[in-house]
Amino acid sequence: MRKLLLAAAMLVGFAATGVMAKEPSSNIGGVRSDEVNENAIRALYVQFADAWNKHDPARLAGMWALDGDHVEPDGRHADGRDAILDLFTKQHGSVFKTTVLTLGIEDVWFVTGDVALVDGTYAISGIIAPDGSQIPPRKGNLTSVLLKEGGKWWIAASRLMIPAELPWRPAAAAPAAGTTH
Repeated sequence: MRKLLLAAAMLVGFAATGVMAKEPSSNIGGVRSDEVNENAIRALYVQFADAWNKHDPARLAGMWALDGDHVEPDGRHADGRDAILDLFTKQHGSVFKTTVLTLGIEDVWFVTGDVALVDGTYAISGIIAPDGSQIPPRKGNLTSVLLKEGGKWWIAASRLMIPAELPWRPAAAAPAAGTTH
């Protein structure tokens, strides 16, 4: 039910902003409540990186809404806080048990006062394959929807993506000598 309400709130929020605004506006806009909420959300991601780097799956999963979900870059889907806890427990007990996570939160956009969209980047180093070999650092993008309930921000949906070149797009050309881009 919460997912249905979240989807409806997002549609209403997007429709309202599309009808009322001709150009995108700042995600803070000088509104004090947005600044306070953005700071709280950014602090949540600092806590997330700390819990990851201490390999604390319970603390990580505890940041999700009860019916929240998480999708890994390979499409693996964990639906609900218990499934997310199970996923993180397995990962941090094996391939991620020596990893270090670095997060960069780029944008926090408020769809409503209680719904936020977060975009950022992540890098994980120290991944060990099941055969014991070290895997190169994994870098990617993240997008999350957060809900504020009971005065606290919760991750409702999290999506990770590893950028890949698209075969139908030409590779970006290097800048010509003497130019900067």
